[in-house]
Amino acid sequence: MADSTLDTGQKYIKEIFYQQRFYNIPEYQRPYVWGPDQVMVMCEDIASAMTHGKNREYFLGCMIWNTKEEPNGGSPYTYHDILDGQQRFITLYLLHAVIRDLSTNATVKAQVAKRLQQEANELENIPERNRLKFTIRQDDEFFQQFVLTEQGTMRALQLTNLADDASQSTSVRNMALAVRTIHDWWASKLPDYSSEEAYQKFIYDFLLYLGNKVLVLYLATADNLDDAYNLFTVLNSRGLQLQSSDILRAQNLRAIGNDEGLKKKHAANWDEYQSAVESPYKSFDEFLWAMIWILVKYRSGENLGNISKSFDFIYNMKLLEKGAPTFNFIGKYVQHLDAVFRSNHQAEKGGCLYENLNYILSKTFGNQYILVLMHYRECFGEANILEFLIKIDNLFSAAWLTVSFNLQTRIFIMLRKMDEIKDKIKDPHAASLTFLQDAVLRYDYQDEKANTVINIDKFFQLLDEEKWGSFSGTRINKTRYLLLKLDLLTGNLNTKLHLNKAFASVEHILPQKPAAPAWNVSEEEHTEWLHRLGNIVLVDMKKNASLSNSSFLDKRHKYSGYIEGRANTNYVFMTYQHWNAETIQKNHARVVGLLQAYYTGNSFQTLLEIKRNLLVITPQPMLA
Repeated sequence: MADSTLDTGQKYIKEIFYQQRFYNIPEYQRPYVWGPDQVMVMCEDIASAMTHGKNREYFLGCMIWNTKEEPNGGSPYTYHDILDGQQRFITLYLLHAVIRDLSTNATVKAQVAKRLQQEANELENIPERNRLKFTIRQDDEFFQQFVLTEQGTMRALQLTNLADDASQSTSVRNMALAVRTIHDWWASKLPDYSSEEAYQKFIYDFLLYLGNKVLVLYLATADNLDDAYNLFTVLNSRGLQLQSSDILRAQNLRAIGNDEGLKKKHAANWDEYQSAVESPYKSFDEFLWAMIWILVKYRSGENLGNISKSFDFIYNMKLLEKGAPTFNFIGKYVQHLDAVFRSNHQAEKGGCLYENLNYILSKTFGNQYILVLMHYRECFGEANILEFLIKIDNLFSAAWLTVSFNLQTRIFIMLRKMDEIKDKIKDPHAASLTFLQDAVLRYDYQDEKANTVINIDKFFQLLDEEKWGSFSGTRINKTRYLLLKLDLLTGNLNTKLHLNKAFASVEHILPQKPAAPAWNVSEEEHTEWLHRLGNIVLVDMKKNASLSNSSFLDKRHKYSGYIEGRANTNYVFMTYQHWNAETIQKNHARVVGLLQAYYTGNSFQTLLEIKRNLLVITPQPMLA
């Protein structure tokens, strides 16, 4: 039986692959998710370290193993479940297989073969055994076909097809892409060498350096998943790059007990959850924080620490049970998240409005509003959800643009109010109407313990007087938000909004350096109106300094191909024949008035009235 003590130390890569060492990727591990950038960086870093000195050691990172022993019909063998470091570990295997297939050196091929697989020896009762196994069958089959089989990594077309096949597991798709990426990396090195012989020597030297100078720190616990994950948690609290979501998954899989089938089911579901929330959340951990907020609903200022501590608090307070209830709870909100972004609620009367509001917020404001929208759907389904999105868009954006207060407190109060109304009124439609009329959704709502009031008059003054066109860095998202909102208010309800930040630019119509006589404005007028909301528009092209300083008529002509989906920009260039202080003031009053009317009415009905009241514009022909 394996030793019960903690085994720690460092090993060179060749030692990881010694004859008696075997590894397993357990079913509760997350899938292989490394993309081309991470794979390229690892290969390049190793090569760079070798270039700087062949005797210089390179530290690849830390790995955590849970050591186990399998009876194997009377011939027991020891293997390690990989708890942390599996992304690097798998990439190392794929890298070795590519080296085997690229090299023409028989010694290299034989050495790599030993590292990837134990060769059978009947006389010494040694079976053939893969150095690395996957509990997930589909992943194991990929390894057998494309990694362990000589020349398997050279099957470029099949690997490309696998990488693009949505029916394959996440691991299979990413491993197939990683193999192609490693081949691309080696191909990029070929021009550096004058002959095939020199290139083959580089491959040989790389494997030599990889085996003898690249090392990892390892920590192994003996057949005790609790101890292994306790260690995992301790390392996480000390700032190493470990995912809290992995710890949470392992803890809840242990709580399920000995039902291996159920464990595999929930482990597979968890992988699907992680893939499903890649956007708009930056990570699965960020999504888990949204779940904590929904469960705890604590006030701003309270701090539960990290994700693990927060879920411990949740379990201690009986807000959720460990095991299957946790998996089911998270799965339910993953479905809500999918519905929030995949559905176009009430499209029959609102067109693309629901989708567009979601788009504007996620592209400019962030994802704070999403947890409120998910919980609304949990409490009231889709009843009046478009009306709710309009209200939280206006409420959250007004608080954000005026920097009135931290939104957390208002969010927690909303979450509690939803639960309270849902418990009192069982009909979702009636309950949603009651919630939509609640004071918590008003701008002037005042909490007894925290500042939650938005001064709407101050907000309107800000819209009028702020120099929105001067914003840069992350602040420019506020300007983009307002200009997209104006596209929403002035455009067709059935038009989908878009924003490619790499190309869409905030353009000043009156330029920052107006040349006479093209621009007939005084210095005082220029200073006053340059950055105001009435003088800026969105244009779907990269900034062009020479074009920016052109005359209004030149801009009107040259921008014509870049404003097709920009209702507000279209209005400006199709309505005005010239641009001076008077027309800027007129346009400024128009856009500020539109925003004030919409925020004041704060409803879908208000939006419809705004569109009915818009002046009918007779488009002027764009000048040739």
